[in-house]
Amino acid sequence: MPLYKGYSTQNFIYQDANTITGIKENYFGPYSVTDKNLIITDLLNHFYIRKGEKLMNPEFGCMIWDSLFDPLTITLKNDIVNEVKTIATSDPRISLVSKISVNESPDGAGLLIALDIALKNSNEVISLNLAFDGSTGVITSTIAY
Repeated sequence: MPLYKGYSTQNFIYQDANTITGIKENYFGPYSVTDKNLIITDLLNHFYIRKGEKLMNPEFGCMIWDSLFDPLTITLKNDIVNEVKTIATSDPRISLVSKISVNESPDGAGLLIALDIALKNSNEVISLNLAFDGSTGVITSTIAY
């Protein structure tokens, strides 16, 4: 069973991207993630890294951040769908990526991406809704198991 142990800011309450205003449940750790939560965390981490940012691996990362303020054409939508598929299927624990939709956020400063992934070990389908915010550089996610 995969296990991640380490420091996390997951329990912090943020006022904005740089200001912590509190702590959820007054809990600092130790923090660990296993199984499907680890897969989702790894997937979100991959989406957070811009292509070219990872030391010694310039091909790793996500090109979506560089496309946030570009006009959302059919070609760009297709490129983003292909990027999402490539990132998700690069994880050997994910067997299928389906139902990918790409839309502009209501404020025009980001993208809303919805996708379903199937996990290899259980064939469980997980629905992810990702909101890439270009003004703050943050991904807001909702997950349905």
